[in-house]
Amino acid sequence: MQINFEREGGYANLPIKYIVDTDELPQNIAKRLLESIKTSGVWVLQQEEQATKPHVFPDMFSYRLTLSEGGRRKSLSFSDITAPESLRPMLDILQELALDQPLKGNVHARLGTHEHEN
Repeated sequence: MQINFEREGGYANLPIKYIVDTDELPQNIAKRLLESIKTSGVWVLQQEEQATKPHVFPDMFSYRLTLSEGGRRKSLSFSDITAPESLRPMLDILQELALDQPLKGNVHARLGTHEHEN
């Protein structure tokens, strides 16, 4: 699955962007991420339900997410306020991967995995 994840906002307003093919992740991390996507119900969400509201809080994040797999594609934009609770585990994993991408080795330790586990 191809994933394009972007987050912006917050006090520092430092945007993050993460693009990944789950086939390129260590197997245990890919499995955890794919399971969080499956249980999130993201494929059936409608953008109208997730419309981003104007920034009400200075530390609020807004997100853009695009998932592509086989012939299906889903793109959504939402904020901390409008994101359904079911998306939180997936967002947590994607944020952690995105924030750790320049550090490479740390992501596996932080997610409770080991790099040699494939």
